[in-house]
Order: sequence, then structure tokens, then C-alpha cells
Amino acid sequence: MFQTAFEHPLTTAHTGKSVPPLSSNEPGSMSEVIISGTSAVQAHLLLPMLAHCNSHKRWLMWFSPDQSMNKDWLARCGLEDSPVLHFATQANTQKELCIRALNYAKSHLIVEWIGHLSRGTRQQLRILAESKSTHLIIVRREF
Repeated sequence: MFQTAFEHPLTTAHTGKSVPPLSSNEPGSMSEVIISGTSAVQAHLLLPMLAHCNSHKRWLMWFSPDQSMNKDWLARCGLEDSPVLHFATQANTQKELCIRALNYAKSHLIVEWIGHLSRGTRQQLRILAESKSTHLIIVRREF
């Protein structure tokens, strides 16, 4: 399933035509958001922000350990026509999934990071996001 989502070309909802590849001149980025365990802010609320970075119509991917996608809140966020995918992740697979998604360069990502994020992993993901013109938002919770 991951291979299918990462490797297939993105098409527009209305025409079914493939979206042109990205210009290599568009910069990628990595941002990190730290949310307290009792905060009312939820990671899925960041999807509209990511959608604004999506001028070239990539997939929007949300990796999280325990929440599922809800079409009603996608519509309330103005994302009913956006190609949004949710993947349930675990601590032992999240880094590999991030790297694979970033390498395919067909999506922007929000990742609810589980556990410790090492300096080396953070640097690796930042470099990869920047080199692939991808926007990556890592959300960590502090309790």
C-alpha cells in the first residue's frame, strides 16, 4: 500500500490529468512543532497550513500513531478536494516511512513523531526534505 501511494503520479480531481513534476528551484523545508500533552492543539489542524504550501499539488500525507482521517474535518478545513492520505505509524517504522515518502518527492508530510528524535535523524530528514522540495512538519508531544 505504501508503494502504491508513493509511486503513482498525482492526478487532478477534475480532469484526471497528471500533475506536472515540480521545479527543482522550489525550496523544501522542515519545521518542528512541540505540543504539550494537555494542549487543545491537535496535529491534524496543521493540514490546512501544509495545503497552503502545496501550490504544485502534491499529496498531503499525515503520519500518526493513533488517529484516523475524518472527512468532515477535512471539509471544514477546506481540504475536501485535496489528495490527503493518512498512515498509521509506529515508533519502529516512522523513520523509514518518512525517508521513503521524502525520496519519492510526491507529497508534503505531517509526522506525529513517536519517542525520541535524535539530532542525526532530524538532520537527515531536514536535508532530504530540502533536497526533494518537500515540506515536512514534525509534531512532537511533550508530557
